[in-house]
Amino acid sequence: MEQVIVVGGGAAGMMAALQASKEGCRVILIEKNEKLGKKIYITGKGRCNLTNACEIEALFPQVMRNAKFLYSAFYTFSNGQTIDFFEQHGCPTKTERGMRVFPCSDHASDVTRVLQKLLRQAQVEVRLQQTVQEILKKEHRVTGVRLENGEVIASDAVIVATGGCSYPTTGSTGDGYRFARMLGHSVIEPQPALVPFETAESWAKELQGLSLKNVRI
Repeated sequence: MEQVIVVGGGAAGMMAALQASKEGCRVILIEKNEKLGKKIYITGKGRCNLTNACEIEALFPQVMRNAKFLYSAFYTFSNGQTIDFFEQHGCPTKTERGMRVFPCSDHASDVTRVLQKLLRQAQVEVRLQQTVQEILKKEHRVTGVRLENGEVIASDAVIVATGGCSYPTTGSTGDGYRFARMLGHSVIEPQPALVPFETAESWAKELQGLSLKNVRI
């Protein structure tokens, strides 16, 4: 049985761990936070806008660059299949304005609960509050990871699901970019998108807490 390590316990990491386990692998999921899915809890203002119920072809124009890259991913596990996945595992959903899909409960924690339950059923080993320092390789092949505490965990494959560097307090500190550079990849300097931004003026701070609907800047 092959051993797979998944680095990052967010939505992508949990789904990757489940799929690897389904393929017959022994899976270790490593998350540096104190709990899984930390960013899920704050998405959609705490309600988790888990997908969009539009026609799948409508998704591609929303991709700013190289939408064809995502064709395979979108059609392998579509937005409709995403809705079915959560419905079938005890998280009923509802569709709101703009075809946005939320849990009926309006609680993002229900999305995390489903994923955690499935991880337990799949016997995925979850390691919390452990940080991967380095992805190890030998002769151009990944051999495992080294943790911050010095422990080495061997594996046949490593899946990096660490997100970007948009929200450091949730664990998104850009670790994946660092791993890529350490393994010899070139990394284009990340640009912010859909995240807080800085202004030269101080008056913007006075607008904190103001919510506006359907506004363009």
